[in-house]
Amino acid sequence: MALPSVSVVIPTRDRPDMVLRAVRSVLAQQLPPAELLVVDDGGASDLSRRLREIAPPGRLRLHVLRGPRRGPGAARNVGVQAARGDLVAFLDDDDIWLPHKLDWQVPWFVRQPRLGLLGSGRIAVERMPGPVAPPRARPTRLQRVSRAALIRANRFATSTVVVRRECIDECSGFDESLVLAQDWDLWLRIAGPWRAAMLPAPLAVYTVHGGQRSADSAAMREWEVAVLERLLNRPNGPTGRLRAIARRRLAWAHCRVGRALLRSARVEEARACFISSLSCHMFQPMAWAGLARCALLGTARAGGRST
Repeated sequence: MALPSVSVVIPTRDRPDMVLRAVRSVLAQQLPPAELLVVDDGGASDLSRRLREIAPPGRLRLHVLRGPRRGPGAARNVGVQAARGDLVAFLDDDDIWLPHKLDWQVPWFVRQPRLGLLGSGRIAVERMPGPVAPPRARPTRLQRVSRAALIRANRFATSTVVVRRECIDECSGFDESLVLAQDWDLWLRIAGPWRAAMLPAPLAVYTVHGGQRSADSAAMREWEVAVLERLLNRPNGPTGRLRAIARRRLAWAHCRVGRALLRSARVEEARACFISSLSCHMFQPMAWAGLARCALLGTARAGGRST
């Protein structure tokens, strides 16, 4: 069985030690990729030299590309545009892959021609461990991820994902106008015409630390709203039952932003979010509760001013 070629894209910004560790995990793959594209979005002047020291010629094609400094989505787009592989696998610079990751994922794209996006499980750690033992057995089935499930939540960590190249081309890559949740936005677009699935095994190690952009939960909620509004406003956006699911999910996202604003005592902004929530789904109890809380806080403030 001839397997499709794989391009690996790693965006990085001023974390040379981390990206070297990530690259070593790519070099250790039991199924070697055709090429590795590291997009340097920072200013590490010796990064190219250090990478070539650990990836000698002949192992794979290594390209170190200059990033546009417009965020990780834009950096990944630079890598994708330069990639030659049939498949593109993404890896963040602070994560690593287990050695059997590509070997377990890539054959599924031959077995299932309409498979566009394949993720996997992951291991979350605060400190990168030593060697991690693989699962006892290779999974024999994929878990399909429906578009409805993906609308309800992003099921795919970027460092676990392998995508068919033509899917990315059809969907025009990552939306660079989104500061956060660009990955979820792209997965949602791919999952319309293509199948998305999960290989039920942990194939990546994900590092949890304070430097991650996604650590800002309040900001993430605001960008969730932006992703869902884009989804609903597209000409080929969801219809019928899927549209109803997306509107309920958007209502919940507005509520989460509203609750974050209330915690910061930004009552009027929170009220607007809860009203937006109810415009999407009138039976969202969190929105009604939030409006009641806004009214109470407004009354308390008015009473304080009158005394």
